[in-house]
Amino acid sequence: MVFGNTGENSGTGVCFTRDPSTGEKTFYGDFLINAQGEDVVASIRTPMHLTEMAKRMPRVYKQLEKVRAILEKHYRDMQDTEFTAQEGTLYMLQTRTGKRTPAAAFRMAVDMAKEGLVSKEEGVMRIKREDIERLFYPVIDPNVDKRSLESKRLAGGINAVPGAAVGKVVFAADTAEE
Repeated sequence: MVFGNTGENSGTGVCFTRDPSTGEKTFYGDFLINAQGEDVVASIRTPMHLTEMAKRMPRVYKQLEKVRAILEKHYRDMQDTEFTAQEGTLYMLQTRTGKRTPAAAFRMAVDMAKEGLVSKEEGVMRIKREDIERLFYPVIDPNVDKRSLESKRLAGGINAVPGAAVGKVVFAADTAEE
């Protein structure tokens, strides 16, 4: 058992070896200082991006970057990992193949084949028919000028799934079900 809630030199996080939304080969994830794993997923506190961890805990962040490279090379796929830092020491809790958007699946397949992690044939085989179908789901245009939307913004949050939706805002589960 490790404890991420032992002070400012400890914390916990979740990260992906690549961006699960775009497929870009960039370290992507969230981190909370002085917290346990359930604090990240329970949304009790707003997590920080990994770039903030790099500033606050540079030694631990460098360890995490090394593990990122090792895991992706070993598993030959994007990894979704959970970790805890206790008193400045990194502990990896788990890793698994990460879920991704359809666009990210295509980009990762191509990039990993170019990088030599997988063959071209394996890259093609990684694309599932559901990925092709989901490419046609409605999404918010990533090129939209976000500044023009700021005046209309009512709230913010962290996305849970890819895609876009419209509807009425409700604040209770039973009302949403109706």
